[in-house]
Amino acid sequence: MSTETHTARLVRAAAMQVLTLHLDELTDLAVERTLGDEPGYTGGPVSKDDLRHHMDRTLRLALTRLVGGPVPETLAGAAFDVGTLRARQRVPLPTVLHSFRIDLRMLWGALVSEGRLLSPLERLDFLELSSVMVWETVEASTEEVVRGYQVAQEGMEELRSAAFDQLLIEGAQNELTVDNASQLLGLPVLGSYLCIVGSFPVPRPDLIADCTDRLHSAGLAHHFGWYGHELRAIVHLPDDRPDVTSHLTALSGHICAVVDANGLTRVPRAIRLARTAVDGRGDPGVRHVRDTWLQVIAAGNAEISDAVYQAAFGPLTTLTEYERTAILETVGDLVAHGGTIADIAGRTYRHRNTVRRRLKDFTELTGLDLARTADLATTALAFSVWHNQNSVRARTASQT
Repeated sequence: MSTETHTARLVRAAAMQVLTLHLDELTDLAVERTLGDEPGYTGGPVSKDDLRHHMDRTLRLALTRLVGGPVPETLAGAAFDVGTLRARQRVPLPTVLHSFRIDLRMLWGALVSEGRLLSPLERLDFLELSSVMVWETVEASTEEVVRGYQVAQEGMEELRSAAFDQLLIEGAQNELTVDNASQLLGLPVLGSYLCIVGSFPVPRPDLIADCTDRLHSAGLAHHFGWYGHELRAIVHLPDDRPDVTSHLTALSGHICAVVDANGLTRVPRAIRLARTAVDGRGDPGVRHVRDTWLQVIAAGNAEISDAVYQAAFGPLTTLTEYERTAILETVGDLVAHGGTIADIAGRTYRHRNTVRRRLKDFTELTGLDLARTADLATTALAFSVWHNQNSVRARTASQT
């Protein structure tokens, strides 16, 4: 016990020497080592002066704890403060923790240097105990850094979510709202954006984590958020406009719509359009609005959609199931693929006269002549509503 106490005193005395005589030198070495070993601190939001100021404080805190004296109130929150600051500066947490591992090596190296004149036996005990004491001290600071980082992230996430919500409410009319969202989300006001809306029976943060990891690895700035069960997200696109949907495969089991926007000001409109596209679909998958215009139009007004559907499908209710299915087969093929009667006959394996008769029956029953562009468009819209209804029923049945 006496040897242990004596060794602890030696460690504290060495820590006092470093604190009072060599702290500036130790801090400079730690800064240079960090800038050399950790790319996350070069060319980013943390200046060299910023890094040095906070390394001085955290090293001073660690040495004060090693000495065993009271920690000044102005210094007690140094580790927590740097964690909070680095989170707000968007420095990745692994980068912050790496800098603390560098602190550990530099601090222990300074203590070892102070103990170089000890006797062999004292030096052996000194090295063993000092490594333990330094490790425990730095670990205590690391825990405070992590806690500060997490608290700041939670607070920043709330601020970012609020800024994004405000952007969607009044972004097209309020320049200050757009600028505030740009700063908090870390996204430029100008540039191309991909806007995503998804429908989820239950929010799935795990799927979003997969997407954000992929987007981060690709160097694509983004923001994902939830509004109830609705996913709303934006991704900033570089000039070469990569295929972002390849990074969103985790969402493919849910109905998700994608819309382009030119600048943050246009994001609210794009999100509204994407929401309408989602409402108009019953099939899962991440699909661009340009591939689903009919569904979007059908979803734009429920009363109009129902009226168009009734115009094309209502008169068919007087037919037998067989007759109705036969007509829908032929008309549906024309709507989906176009072409001549011969084309339809070849695709559906029916005689041309059969195809002609079915198209004629459809026109007589509904008044919609598919040879006319307007009537063909009306019928195509009605079929879009019909397909969506079938998809919704099938999905509902699979969930019960």
